[in-house]
Amino acid sequence: MDPGKTRLHDLSLPIYHGAPAYPRLGTPSITRTSYRARDGFNAERLDFCSHTCTHVDMPEHFYDGAGDAASLPLERFWGFGAVLDLRGRAGERTSVGLETVSEFDRIIGPGDFVLINTGWNARRGYGADYMKNWPFIDGPAAGYLRDKGVKAVGIDTMSLGGYTKETAQPCHEILLSAGVLIIEEVNFPEEVMDGKKRLVSAFPLRLVSGTASPVRLVAYDVFAG
Repeated sequence: MDPGKTRLHDLSLPIYHGAPAYPRLGTPSITRTSYRARDGFNAERLDFCSHTCTHVDMPEHFYDGAGDAASLPLERFWGFGAVLDLRGRAGERTSVGLETVSEFDRIIGPGDFVLINTGWNARRGYGADYMKNWPFIDGPAAGYLRDKGVKAVGIDTMSLGGYTKETAQPCHEILLSAGVLIIEEVNFPEEVMDGKKRLVSAFPLRLVSGTASPVRLVAYDVFAG
């Protein structure tokens, strides 16, 4: 891959002090600890949950010893991304089911990253819409994606499952038990909503026992010549 012939698309959200975070996990705290004028350099302290902003859930999130952020091989964190455009079709606290996901069967292949754009990211903030009422995928849809052999499933909401345990658990258990990674709070710039499959990467921090890690989710356009 020639860097001079590659365009990068940022599919991650910024982490900043007080950024919206999953309820009960606490918002990020970013504190400047050193100042160049006083200390000769600038530095800051970061304090936030590993499940903050754009992040990858590891199998360890639900299953002890199943694979954490430090132990999974790097090959697990990149592949071709298939974007499912569900903007305008996913309502508050509604499930995205098998019938909807299977409409995209022809573009979903083994080893793919399936990235679901519900349009919910446009509501990012501290209101109930974004913090509690997001759409999610149900168990049958998760089972279909698992059986397709995908590497990861991502969505632009705070969780691939709904706000309640009853809706959140099925998709997490079905995917993570099969080693399928989950990416949450994906950002979708308009230029990646053109139906093209692109190479994507979501490399985590090397966190020992990390059940998740914030990631810089990136899509790549590689140009010939």
